[in-house]
Amino acid sequence: MSTPEFWSDTREGYMDKKQKKSLKRAQKQKKRKEDSRQEQERVAGQLSMFERLPKSCSSCDCPFPKTRDAHMAWQVTVRTKEQLVRLFCPSCQELAKQIGGKKNTDEV
Repeated sequence: MSTPEFWSDTREGYMDKKQKKSLKRAQKQKKRKEDSRQEQERVAGQLSMFERLPKSCSSCDCPFPKTRDAHMAWQVTVRTKEQLVRLFCPSCQELAKQIGGKKNTDEV
């Protein structure tokens, strides 16, 4: 008596639970590794942009003080496509807000 074809373990593409689990685990590990590599590349790119940080304000050339308050008050703008980093002091930020507010009221 022969066994039906659907019972045969020699069919092509047949996997038992262990093989499926092992394959799934390997795929997850590969995906995690790729995600980790991409994250490391992203962080490396951001660190290279940090090296481009200017020592003074980009609009008025006021020197950047290395204090905690200055780090909280000054604004950094980053344009990754143009590889451009700009630093703005609080007074220049206020001036930009005023100019931006005037443009909005002029348009109305």
